[in-house]
Amino acid sequence: MVSDRHAASERPCADRFLDTTWSVVRLNRIEDLRDAVFGAGLEAVQMTQEPVTGGLAFARQDDIVFTCGRLDGTVSLSGPLSEDCITLGLGLRIAPGSWHWLEPVADGSVGVFRPADEHDSLYRAGSLYAAVTLRQERLEQEAAGLDLVLDDRTLGATRFRAEKVGPRRLTELRDRFDRIHRGDPGDNGQCADLLRLLISQCARRPRVPAGQKPTKSHRRIVSLARAYIDANLHEPIRIEDIVAAANTSKRTLYRAFMEFMGEPPQVYVRRLRLHRIREDLASEAEAGCTIALIANQWGIAEPGRLSGWYRELFGELPSETVARRQRSADTPAAAGADGLARTAQKVGTMRID
Repeated sequence: MVSDRHAASERPCADRFLDTTWSVVRLNRIEDLRDAVFGAGLEAVQMTQEPVTGGLAFARQDDIVFTCGRLDGTVSLSGPLSEDCITLGLGLRIAPGSWHWLEPVADGSVGVFRPADEHDSLYRAGSLYAAVTLRQERLEQEAAGLDLVLDDRTLGATRFRAEKVGPRRLTELRDRFDRIHRGDPGDNGQCADLLRLLISQCARRPRVPAGQKPTKSHRRIVSLARAYIDANLHEPIRIEDIVAAANTSKRTLYRAFMEFMGEPPQVYVRRLRLHRIREDLASEAEAGCTIALIANQWGIAEPGRLSGWYRELFGELPSETVARRQRSADTPAAAGADGLARTAQKVGTMRID
């Protein structure tokens, strides 16, 4: 048996493959399986004389990381899957004799792995699995978007759930992930479908107390939350801060935003920040600032993600907005219009006591 003892051996550079489409890292040595779930740093033990081959596929959407592993050898994996995130796992094709915590697992098994909890497993050759890793608040947010509830109570402890994914749905997902490992880059559809499936397996429907009128209470919650967000948009905003400002719970906040805004609160915050960035990029008053500086001022520090979000919302890159402003500044009429807009903006921000 060959073991990875968490020594200072070179880690596979899986992070350079992370993107919104799937990329596959071929397994060449046992150490590669430290990232059997992305970023986990697991201890991997090769249980046969033959080397473990196969592949690890990775993708990312915003702050959610997806992993799909195909193992063509028998391997033992142990250690936490994440120190600060929850991982939901699905056995797409589990070879007989595989286990977690010495308990057998099978095709369609769904596991919940809480932050820092120890994971102990043995996978036989021929196994295929998928996993989603994200922070609990983001998981609750995604569940709320599906009008489902995922919280400490429903997630429970680190364990496998009794209910398994049905054979038809499982076969469909297995075929899609098999194609990824054969070289098909896939798309965001696999990510979204996998996340929805795992949430639906673990979540419950919300309970509305008899006689409660959610629309009226939700209106107040959204009003308070939006006021807080607008006043603090230039500062870091945690979901806990919005919850406190609206005097509610996370779950109710998400449901209220979905009812009135059609999107979770953190997506709404990002949307407003992107609009502020666009306003500054189009303003001659901010012409001396770089795109990165303006974005940082509004709380978006990663250029790659900024470009993706910006283009998705406005249909152009931030640099294209700047280029259009520069072209407009070269014409007297446009310059006059820009000056008028700045004057109107100043008038709009004047206080009248």
